[in-house]
Amino acid sequence: MARKKYGPNIAFMVEFVRKFIAEESSRLSFTLDFNHYLIQRYDKMYSENAEAAEIFAERIGEIVDHSDKMSDDELRDALCDPYNLVYDIITGKAW
Repeated sequence: MARKKYGPNIAFMVEFVRKFIAEESSRLSFTLDFNHYLIQRYDKMYSENAEAAEIFAERIGEIVDHSDKMSDDELRDALCDPYNLVYDIITGKAW
């Protein structure tokens, strides 16, 4: 059996981003809370899976930080690739 590649902190962040992409949460809630949750959980996320944590911090964080001029749909589209990469990493489908 394959080792689980994530823990509760990464699972929380994956679900948090998924809800925004799936239009289950508002952009305001997402953009206000993303960096707070990332800062709060990053060290634990890193110990759960360093590669996934770095993608959240670097790629997804960068998109969120520079999303002021994006529409909601453009932001959701921009988040899909790094979200899918994190998902593939934690499910063992990447590399």
